[in-house]
Amino acid sequence: MKIRYLKVLRDLTSDYPKNMMLVLAIAIGVFGIGSILGGYAVVKREMAVNYLGTQPASATIELEEGISRELVDRVKTLPGIQEADRRATLQARMKIHDKWYPLLLFVIDDFRKLHISKFNHVSGDTEPSLGAMLAERTALGMMDAGEGAEITIKTQNGSPKLIRITGTVHDPGLAPAWQEQAGYGYITLATLHWLGESQNFDQLKIKVSTNENSRQHITQQAKAVSAWLSKRGYAIHEIQVPPPNRHPHQGQMNAVMSIFIVFSFLILILASILVATSMATLMVKQIRQIGVMKTIGANSGQIARLYLFMMLLLCLAALSIGIPLSWVAASIFYTKIAVLLNIDLTDRSIPNWVFLVQMATGIVIPVLAVSVPVIRGSRLSVRSAMDHYGLSQTSSAHSSWVTWLTQARFLGDTLKLSLRNAFRQRSRLGMTLGLLAAGGAMFMTAMNVSEAWTNNLRRIYTQRLYDLEIRLNEPIQAETLAAKLKNIPGVKIVEMGTYAPASFLKDGPYTITHTYPDKGHGSFTIQAIPIPTRLLKPTLLEGSWLSKRSATDVVLNQLARAVSPGIKLGDTITLSVDGKATTWNVIGFTEDVGSPATAYVSSDAFARYMATDGRSTSLRIAFMDRNKAYATNKTREVEKVLERENIPVRSSVPVWLLHNAIAGHMKILINSLLAMAILMALVGTLGLLSTMSMNVMERTREIGVMRAIGATPRKIRNLIVWEGLAIGALSIVLAFGFSLLLSIYLGRFIGNLAFRTQLGLIISPLACSIWVGIIVAGSYLATLFPARRANKLTTREALAYE
Repeated sequence: MKIRYLKVLRDLTSDYPKNMMLVLAIAIGVFGIGSILGGYAVVKREMAVNYLGTQPASATIELEEGISRELVDRVKTLPGIQEADRRATLQARMKIHDKWYPLLLFVIDDFRKLHISKFNHVSGDTEPSLGAMLAERTALGMMDAGEGAEITIKTQNGSPKLIRITGTVHDPGLAPAWQEQAGYGYITLATLHWLGESQNFDQLKIKVSTNENSRQHITQQAKAVSAWLSKRGYAIHEIQVPPPNRHPHQGQMNAVMSIFIVFSFLILILASILVATSMATLMVKQIRQIGVMKTIGANSGQIARLYLFMMLLLCLAALSIGIPLSWVAASIFYTKIAVLLNIDLTDRSIPNWVFLVQMATGIVIPVLAVSVPVIRGSRLSVRSAMDHYGLSQTSSAHSSWVTWLTQARFLGDTLKLSLRNAFRQRSRLGMTLGLLAAGGAMFMTAMNVSEAWTNNLRRIYTQRLYDLEIRLNEPIQAETLAAKLKNIPGVKIVEMGTYAPASFLKDGPYTITHTYPDKGHGSFTIQAIPIPTRLLKPTLLEGSWLSKRSATDVVLNQLARAVSPGIKLGDTITLSVDGKATTWNVIGFTEDVGSPATAYVSSDAFARYMATDGRSTSLRIAFMDRNKAYATNKTREVEKVLERENIPVRSSVPVWLLHNAIAGHMKILINSLLAMAILMALVGTLGLLSTMSMNVMERTREIGVMRAIGATPRKIRNLIVWEGLAIGALSIVLAFGFSLLLSIYLGRFIGNLAFRTQLGLIISPLACSIWVGIIVAGSYLATLFPARRANKLTTREALAYE
């Protein structure tokens, strides 16, 4: 009987606002899923394409001396080695607008024959000439220069020189320069020598031919090559084995996107609950129609299919809206992520499986949600359906506390009645509160986590009581230099120390680290500091801080502890420093914000191990004023003294620069959380609109009676508005409670992701204020339509309503 489908069309067209609201709710859920899954699918694919396209080295073996091409060719013939190349990497500095910034220089053997750890040519020269360099494309912004411009750079042992940028490249294995607050340059060995360095190629990069995703296999292969080199008289400094074929940010990206995917499905589930409630109300409204259909021969299956078909049409309408919009949002999302990860989008197409997932979830989840009320309603007997007395009979009894609240003398009559009405339909109220509370919890959580992130970054200043850290290229007797720096007006404290790359010494004669080619991600250093120190105040987690100058005590920060998680207080550990084994007693664990994996030891104990004769390789300087502008001016004065004294500076990093480098890492995460919160808030507002519309519809006769005894349209409107505001107020309380739990969880997750430490729980007053404003405005707007609709009914129409 095709007349059944005419009934479906009539039901769909009889209440456009309500049905469009249901379509919009499902569309928002489908939109969220498509935006996140589409963006994630493209980013994950392109991240692999970009990073693996560089043919990243499986391992890098650093030697103490230069590497010849003949040696590289011989290594290529060793069993298990697919490819090999020689490189050099050194830390330099670049002068931009009278400020010195870090510059990482990569020395390339042959720009025309890149077979391993490759980069892509973008513009200009493919190979820089003597006195020129190629710049990584994201570094041009940091350099405030373009192709053809000249910048001043200074290597560790050379003097400042102007070098011309003759081309740009794209290196997907590096984080964006603006993110690291540093520059990247690519030069020839001849240019390195022209800059004043005598260093030759000292890095042997190898790529294994089998089991290229196994770190254990790569490590064993690198050890075998190192043993082969050792037999031929080459001294091995270090073996670097980064996570195989994994982008430096791949783990973090996968974890973050997993959370977003869960939230996006949660939005669709909440929307489906809203739709199920609306469908249940519709079936209750049409219960006598169901009784009539059963009287003339319809069975329960036919009736169920009727309403499920209506649901299917609503889902298809939602998909037609949500899918195209989600693909637009996904393109914006993956474009932003690509910039954050420094990858090129070679293929912007969203995989077909994302479309299939949207279709499946956009139909299956809502249909499953409505199947419960549909099946229950379709199984009613003819007598039960025909004896139904209308929607007004579905109200539930109030609990004692609701009765007490609605009898309170300090509440007006309108507010009392509004509260009673709000608690009539418990299940519907619970659904509405859940939708609004979920949106509010997400919104406040996003801003709480953002505030906690900012607060955690402030600890960079409280844990570092200095304003400038200078690392030298070679150990020097720094007392005289320190005295000259102290004479600079505005310099408060100067402390000397020593730093060196380190690693936990395990089985075997070689030092093995997991550092990436940028020498930042995965690095581990040992810091020798004076005891007592006045410029370091890390947060102590366990044990005690360094207090004995001569003791071989060590304090590990949270990242160093994560490298070897089995270490406990009182343990004795062996660290390899410049190839020499040093033994230390663990007395404490600290929490540092913005530091790599670090082991803190006494300068005196370190000097005995390494025979440094009191020489230092680092200086920490505190100024009288920590203001950025003041610190920048004083840094210039310090730099002039260093230049005048011909001090070989390896790096000079102000604390404000470190702060800025870390601050931008989680910006897109926080913005994405806010976007998800807004989507949940929209679904919650729709839920409130739906609830108020249903509540008003159920009380149509009551409204008629109220109007018959003298209630004015304004009184009825206020009654409905106050009911919506009461529901909104209750949702704020729930949202605040849920936001605390969610803020704690996400604070732990994001903190461990970024710093291997938890973010503290910060309650943002601004977040609470904004959400209260959103709920008040949303509740008011959500009740305007039902109130207007109720006031349009005449008293006769309202009393005749069934």
